[in-house]
Amino acid sequence: MNQTKSPPSSSRPLRATIRSQGDKTSSVLRLILSSDFGEPQVWEFTGPRAVVIGRGQGSTLRLPDTEEYRVISGHHAVIELSRSRAFLRDLRSLNGTFINGHLVSRREEDRVQGVAVTGSGVLIKDGDIMTLSGNYNFRIGLVDEAAYDAPKNISPVEINPNCPACGRAHHPIPLSRYADILCKDCRSNPLASLKLLKAGLTRRVKILDSLKGLRITRTLGRGSTSAVFLAERKDNGFQLALKVMSPAISDNEWARKSFLREVAIGRALKHNNVTKLHDFGFYGGAYYYLMEFCQGGNSEEKRLSAGGALRPEAALAIILPVLDGLHYLHNVKLAAAKVEDHLSPESRGLVHRDLKPANIFLGGPDGRVPKIADIGVGKLYNNSITYGHTRTGSVAGSPATMPRQQVIDFKHAGPEVDIWAAAASLYKLMTGDYPRDFPEDEDPWRVVLNTRAIPIGKRRSDVPPNLAKAIDEALVDSPAIAHQSAMSLKRALMDACRADGVSLAQALP
Repeated sequence: MNQTKSPPSSSRPLRATIRSQGDKTSSVLRLILSSDFGEPQVWEFTGPRAVVIGRGQGSTLRLPDTEEYRVISGHHAVIELSRSRAFLRDLRSLNGTFINGHLVSRREEDRVQGVAVTGSGVLIKDGDIMTLSGNYNFRIGLVDEAAYDAPKNISPVEINPNCPACGRAHHPIPLSRYADILCKDCRSNPLASLKLLKAGLTRRVKILDSLKGLRITRTLGRGSTSAVFLAERKDNGFQLALKVMSPAISDNEWARKSFLREVAIGRALKHNNVTKLHDFGFYGGAYYYLMEFCQGGNSEEKRLSAGGALRPEAALAIILPVLDGLHYLHNVKLAAAKVEDHLSPESRGLVHRDLKPANIFLGGPDGRVPKIADIGVGKLYNNSITYGHTRTGSVAGSPATMPRQQVIDFKHAGPEVDIWAAAASLYKLMTGDYPRDFPEDEDPWRVVLNTRAIPIGKRRSDVPPNLAKAIDEALVDSPAIAHQSAMSLKRALMDACRADGVSLAQALP
């Protein structure tokens, strides 16, 4: 930005200041605005105050009154900064004020411009993008010093100029409310996020208290957006699974809300056949949660270690308790967990929508108790009313264990899609194949819509006849799914086993 005047006197180098008053940390909300046009600059303001942005006299953050910036009004927008929140209002600007691409407000062209606050406004948060007149972007930083657990008499802490993962210097130092942040090359690496969390622990960040006393022993799994580590308590050896989401994903508002929503749901669920979530936290954009470690691995691994297919009794020993877990999920009350703000006290039920052998773990003291995991795609459900967290037009989940109803109307899929998926998982564990074939040159969603499940007897000829019939009937999804409840499928499977003389001794929970 080619400014004719220097930045306001309130500007100063970006820092995360920690103030201490005895044993208490004072709460001071600081606004940091960073421009991404012209010559990048950073402005910093401490509340409470009103920060007026524009070209005119009296603007707190005054932009040059030149031809280049004439699309910005004299008094364009104001950020009302208090000790606890920040509120953005448009000051009836001609070309409008936007937050994250959405219009806040603007005046009609034939109206007289004024500085009176007349338009509606919005609450803003750390990381939002404010745009003036559609072209001039400011990244918003909101620093709440209470986020730090500050020891006594500590001096101000500058933003760490080096990435805690790779050690390279930031160029330039990015905007953040945290003292430690990953460089752009490390932000998409969930393994680097672990080093970021360790840096926060060194600073004694209070929200990371649940990680104190943990030792990371090995990596359990890694995907494109997250990684799972095995952790154990140093004092007693108790094992936990630590799931970490990379900051690059948490930059996406939908992904961040999905992760936090998964945490909220997980903390509300308490059933022997559902994995338990212990705690969660975040630092520098890296979100994590601690959950129950299932030493028996997942049921897909169990199938592979058995040579590719499980005996009917062993497969039922996994799926029958899973049906108990699904019955719980489909009827659990979640309103008290504050998973969604609009839930009524009568709201209940969660549809998993991605049940498959890889999401069925084996935990408990002996690693033999089946437990449903990975509820990130789950959706709240209440009889005929659905509470979606699904973006319009999106489909998520695994087509191999998905009935056609879930593809047709993913957002409003009910508990019956989980019942179908449980039957498909049983089929997979017993045969090593999924109910449908998925040729490499065909769209998997089209396969789900246009083909039927292959009878299990064609995959494995030694499946007892009544059990085979019960599984085939459970996998009918046109015109409707046969079983509408988990207990309905469980009864059908148990009745078939009794008719075939299949022992259920080890299959019962």
